[in-house]
Amino acid sequence: MSNEKPNEELIVSRQILSIPQRFSTGPVMGRFLRELRDNKRIMANKCPKCGRHQVPPREVCAVCHVEATGWDELGQEGTVRDFDIVYYASPDPLTGETRQAPYVLCWVDLDGTQGDAPFWHLLDVDDLSKVRRGVRVRVVFADERHGNTEDIRHFEIIDDPADETRGACIDE
Repeated sequence: MSNEKPNEELIVSRQILSIPQRFSTGPVMGRFLRELRDNKRIMANKCPKCGRHQVPPREVCAVCHVEATGWDELGQEGTVRDFDIVYYASPDPLTGETRQAPYVLCWVDLDGTQGDAPFWHLLDVDDLSKVRRGVRVRVVFADERHGNTEDIRHFEIIDDPADETRGACIDE
């Protein structure tokens, strides 16, 4: 007797599941999201013990494990610490939408931090040769804001005349 199973047709069901839910952001993340939505401000909370910023903010310092109670407004410009160029765009599991590839995700040290709170987001750039560590970028806010991290549409590279003389390298 053979252990082989007959070839069966595999049926694929393509559907987007939508489960209406509401989540409470809590007071810390709520303040962060309200500031993005209402004032186009990026707020970080600050640890009273080590002085470390957290953006997006958290109730407790990730390093010292004490309540982070202070707040600072960060600049809307910063420096790219690191980045990923994504060449395969997988569909968003909640919306089914696929971002056009390639696209760039970056970690930005926003002005006002001491390099202690990189903020992860999209970088909109037409020329991938301009993407490198250390490049200056600025926030581009969405026209319509709803109180979520998509209120920041993306970052964009700040035109710097020195860039033309420096030359850019993706693999630093």
